Amino acid sequence: MSGDSRITPVSPLGLMNRILNTSMLSPAPFSSSSSPASYSVKLVDHTGSDASWLDGLEKKIQSVFDECMKGSSHKVVVSWGKGVATDNLVLHFVQDVDHSYIQQKMPGAPIKEDIGGHTRTQGKVVGSEIYKLAGPRGDRRQHTYTGYSKLALHESLHNLYNWWSDSQLHGSLGGGGLAAAVPQLPPTALNKELIQRGLNIKTKDQLL
Repeated sequence: MSGDSRITPVSPLGLMNRILNTSMLSPAPFSSSSSPASYSVKLVDHTGSDASWLDGLEKKIQSVFDECMKGSSHKVVVSWGKGVATDNLVLHFVQDVDHSYIQQKMPGAPIKEDIGGHTRTQGKVVGSEIYKLAGPRGDRRQHTYTGYSKLALHESLHNLYNWWSDSQLHGSLGGGGLAAAVPQLPPTALNKELIQRGLNIKTKDQLL
């Protein structure tokens, strides 16, 4: 459901070692794994939606991140605004694929019309976006808050593990649930572990 410019896949064993051995990745400047941290997830609206709709969506996405952080001393704070360099994740909400912010800022291969979100990596930058209206041109529809929250967490995983291919995230390495090609709730145990570990490392700059 995402990414078209990922690093060439390596073996599953190598990938799992890369998750577990965070010294192989650039350390995140935002937190230390030994003390409680607050991770910022910034939602950027490009749709001009009304405040009440944005507020409802923020609360739903926050609730799913909260579920993923259970058992951790860290927390995620979800908010709408302009992305800044200190945000751990930046998720752009755009009207549809035709209004892709990623394609505007990080030109590349055409984005499939029937997907609900997309993540692309170019150089030192990774960008993620969710589409308010998803589906083929002429038959695009709006999701529920729950649907958007699943897409938001799915693209977050693509963003945090941007060196993985789609097939690797969507397969056993992602643990199903929110990582599946068609993301599902509730998050699996591996989904939660991946979110918690991924937020504590930084491999790319976010598309602002």
